[in-house]
Amino acid sequence: MSYRQFSRRSFLRFSSLAVASVLASTSCRQQAVEDRGNSSVSQPLRLGFNLWAGFMPWQVAKKKNIFQSNGLNAELVWFPVLSDQLTAFNSGKVDVAGMTMGDFLTAIVNGVKAKVISVTDISLGADAILVAPTVNSIQELAGKKASVEIGTVGHLLFLKALEQAKIPENKVEIVNQAADAAVSALIAGKTEIAYSYEPFVSQAVTSGKGKIIFSSKDVPGLVPDLLVIREDAIARQPEAIAKLLKVWYSTLEYRRANINEVLPIEAKQAGISVQEYQNLLKGFKWLTSQEAIASLQPGETTQSMFNTAQVAAKFMLEQKLLTQEPPPFAQLIDDRALKQYSSTSST
Repeated sequence: MSYRQFSRRSFLRFSSLAVASVLASTSCRQQAVEDRGNSSVSQPLRLGFNLWAGFMPWQVAKKKNIFQSNGLNAELVWFPVLSDQLTAFNSGKVDVAGMTMGDFLTAIVNGVKAKVISVTDISLGADAILVAPTVNSIQELAGKKASVEIGTVGHLLFLKALEQAKIPENKVEIVNQAADAAVSALIAGKTEIAYSYEPFVSQAVTSGKGKIIFSSKDVPGLVPDLLVIREDAIARQPEAIAKLLKVWYSTLEYRRANINEVLPIEAKQAGISVQEYQNLLKGFKWLTSQEAIASLQPGETTQSMFNTAQVAAKFMLEQKLLTQEPPPFAQLIDDRALKQYSSTSST
């Protein structure tokens, strides 16, 4: 199965910056090898992330020694190629990963033993359905063609837009097209409807050729990022979850107090300018520990990960992205450390 399907869209385009990120992650791995060769240093908790804006604070944690100040021996590896990150996690080469609900459910169905320990961020406008200026309502989508990459987060978002407008799926013809190509088609006047994500959404709006008619703001929680840890890592380092969560929320607190200092660090790791990075930050939200706890409770809306997991699984089964139904979401989370942290902190 291709991990390109129903996976996190990345704003990093193929460039020399991606090569630099590979070199950085290689250096990080080499240091971990040297550390493991020293019997006085315990095996580090291995963290692997792809280059999505929501994960960039981990680089701040590394640069500002927040791992060390919280007593966590960690190895941080960045993966410019999403499938490389997922393969590394699924094969046990990294212990912790940030991933979408779809990627997590795929891993679980394929036999990976892992738990969700928090929800780090949710898309709030970074994913959107764009239309030509002549289209004024979702109801006007009926009878038209839409440029949407089939089997992706954008496909699911588009179906949610139709559902809220009570438009039957068969009333809109989907043309399978990648997000960047879809925006190009919209700007060129070759399509009236397109799904895309930042920075392409802003490009379409700025051009005057596209406007947002529905976005992840309308279904908050439908596109989340989960913080996931392998069960064998929990067994090996049972104290690691509490330390890891403290690092994460301490880092978010640090960046709030030192925003001008951390933005260049995060933008550099992302491989884009500070201005481009700041624009991306408008499209999603990092959750506080209290908000993360609330999202991991049963609920009837997409703000509950129980509901989002159910919606995602149904969609993925229909699209044949999953070979079988995943276990109930309640069996896939371990929020004990998150609750403990939240009870002693205001972040």
